[in-house]
Amino acid sequence: MDVTFLPEKNFKKFLKIPSKVPLRTLLKQKVHLEIHHFTSRSVNDEDIDHVAEQIGADMESPDDTMTSTSEYPIGVRTRIVLDTSVLVADPGCLHSFPGCDVVIPLTVVEELDGLKSRPDDVGRAARTALRTIEDLRRRAGGSIHLPVPLNQEPGGATVHIEVNGIQRHLLIENGLNPEIPDNRIIGAALGQSLKAPTQIISNDAGLRIKAAHMGLVAAEHQPVGRSAHTRPMGWFTLEVSSAVVDALYEHGEIPSEAFDAETHLTTNEFAVVRSGSQSALVRSTGETVELLATTSPEAWGLRSRSKEQRFALELLMDPDVSVVALDGRAGTGKTVMAIAAGLEQVVESRTYEKLAIYRPLVPVGRADVGFLPGGLDEKLDPWMSAIHDAIVALTDQRSSNDAKRLIEDLTARSQLTLESVTFLRGRSLHRQFVVVDEAQNLEPTTLKTILTRIGEGTKVVFTGDTSQIDAPYMGESNNALAVLIHAFADQQCFGHVTLAACERSEVASLAAELL
Repeated sequence: MDVTFLPEKNFKKFLKIPSKVPLRTLLKQKVHLEIHHFTSRSVNDEDIDHVAEQIGADMESPDDTMTSTSEYPIGVRTRIVLDTSVLVADPGCLHSFPGCDVVIPLTVVEELDGLKSRPDDVGRAARTALRTIEDLRRRAGGSIHLPVPLNQEPGGATVHIEVNGIQRHLLIENGLNPEIPDNRIIGAALGQSLKAPTQIISNDAGLRIKAAHMGLVAAEHQPVGRSAHTRPMGWFTLEVSSAVVDALYEHGEIPSEAFDAETHLTTNEFAVVRSGSQSALVRSTGETVELLATTSPEAWGLRSRSKEQRFALELLMDPDVSVVALDGRAGTGKTVMAIAAGLEQVVESRTYEKLAIYRPLVPVGRADVGFLPGGLDEKLDPWMSAIHDAIVALTDQRSSNDAKRLIEDLTARSQLTLESVTFLRGRSLHRQFVVVDEAQNLEPTTLKTILTRIGEGTKVVFTGDTSQIDAPYMGESNNALAVLIHAFADQQCFGHVTLAACERSEVASLAAELL
């Protein structure tokens, strides 16, 4: 079958895609594109040389690549191709791309359909995403193979499902099996890049790597209101004049305006202020900056070993801060401090009636909790072992038996519960000190579920490591802990500290640093 070609200007337009791609690959793609009907015939060097001759491309160039100038027709909008992982992590993500044309490959719909029956957060998110797409389909009157406005705003986002644009030949030529769902999503994005500037959005690092290899712009999803900048710490070091430090020690607080205009401490953010040999630990209330007391708070016999732990204990022991987020690597003490603060305020001061500790059940491979032997308590025990270890660290004899007896005693008195996050749905938590451990493995939708359960007189502490995520479809920017830190920043009821120093042991510290 003969190959027909578009005029020269359209060849050049074709080559202007937003990435640096091997020229021969682009020419192969163009030849295939211009065949009237796809055949099994492979593109040969003659076809490529013929196209190169017509557009004046130098195939002998030492750098056999062409860098685009992004010269699409004026008014062409960016196309956003979504991966399944994005819709599962954030079912409301369709509203995150104003002014763009959002493309959902049919493969993604198939994957969501396969996930919807799961009895966990992933299944619930898949069902939510499918309902959203279904509502758009009904609004469109049957099908959304053509773009459908997401809302009534002029120039707002559109959504449509891509069915036929998968560039199978390019996938095959680059060693990617087109039968694999991730590769078909990449193939669909390649097809969109022929028409408009295109980005593929995925929380799957492997997919992003392959997409970038194919010349696509690939990025991780950033929920609305989230920033792609570095991990927030909740505290920082600040150089000030000696007059500022003197005023802090004389008055106990100073107005926030005492710092330079570029310095902005959000509510409940901490700082180490320094001037030469002088220093002070401070905490912002929003309008003022207060000097921390000389003596660190104590919780169940536990004292801080670092400035970050001091900051964390300040938040944990403050009854006016009802939501706390502790982020940090393994061994930084976040879980131990949270439990110690809970025991102190439940057993000793009776500020709260119960310490309720929840953990997500993240299966290893396919071995979910239901596959484990025994009753519910026995099934949950492996997931709660970290909590047992934390309580052991807080006992005088450092004995697992002592910890077990303490847990049993507090449980019998209804002062302690250890449960899966799954059991939070439908609950109302009043006058409780709630610890949600390993929160980085939770979906943002689960975060909302938890916080809407919080009743009067309850404090909730989220602990986790946003750089160590075990749950599928989660990344450093879209997990529940990261979303909470950014969404609640500068709220009077919220405080956050990222702990950096490993306090578990020298070996643990070295492992966290070097591995």
